[in-house]
Amino acid sequence: MSYGSLLVHVENGSTSSDARLALAVALADRFDAALIGVAAEAVRPPPVDGMGGALLVGDIMVAEDEQIQADLEAAEQRFRAHPGVQDLETDWRAAVGRPVEVLAREARAADLLVIGRDLERLRAGSYRALDPGEMVMAAGRPVLVVPSGAQRLSADHVLVGWKDAREARRALWDASPFLRAAEEVHVVEVAAEAALDDATDRVRDVVRHLERHAVKARGEVRTQREASAAGELLLVAEQHGADLIVAGAYGHTRLREWVFGGVTRDLLRNSPKCCLLAH
Repeated sequence: MSYGSLLVHVENGSTSSDARLALAVALADRFDAALIGVAAEAVRPPPVDGMGGALLVGDIMVAEDEQIQADLEAAEQRFRAHPGVQDLETDWRAAVGRPVEVLAREARAADLLVIGRDLERLRAGSYRALDPGEMVMAAGRPVLVVPSGAQRLSADHVLVGWKDAREARRALWDASPFLRAAEEVHVVEVAAEAALDDATDRVRDVVRHLERHAVKARGEVRTQREASAAGELLLVAEQHGADLIVAGAYGHTRLREWVFGGVTRDLLRNSPKCCLLAH
């Protein structure tokens, strides 16, 4: 498997979006893939009065719709003017709608989605910003979550955060183009003391599976010494110079992870490295 098409989320007026676009252009060139740029913004619902009735804000709604159209046109200009885009097979798509809904719909045309993780922007609401957790759940495709400002991904060293679950198996397959091209793939399971032997057997199986597909891999089982399993994975990634973390997403329900904590939630909040997540 290779990536034949990549989809990148483009936002107007965002420097992190420009960096993410640079990263996506480089990946499309590396994999000889088409690059699809997508922009989306939604009109926010009108404010309501104290009795629950919508206020008469017709002029405001019209002005907001005009602003959205201007933003989408500006995003397209940023996409088409970006260095390197002219050398690729490209497509552009834009729509008025919540970004996660628009990108999930357009994901049918792509093998991999490249999105950002801007928590400050997201606090303003999902009408303009993209919730990466929601996107992973809705996409039906692997999602590469790029931290703010990152504009390069070598993926020479890749960390696979293993858990014996469907989501991890899906992520391993979806990351195949990166894994085969990597100089080293480090498969790590974070396990309790009582489960170390079973975890060792599981990781050994995964490494052998990867080696049968010409992936240079090695395995490691760790007990959790950091505050969370995600923290342990980030520590290993830093120690081994990995700039890409591959993991299954939301083995528990997303609501449970946000309430009680989980690897996916912690990676989306805290990872300074790109994360390829699949659900």
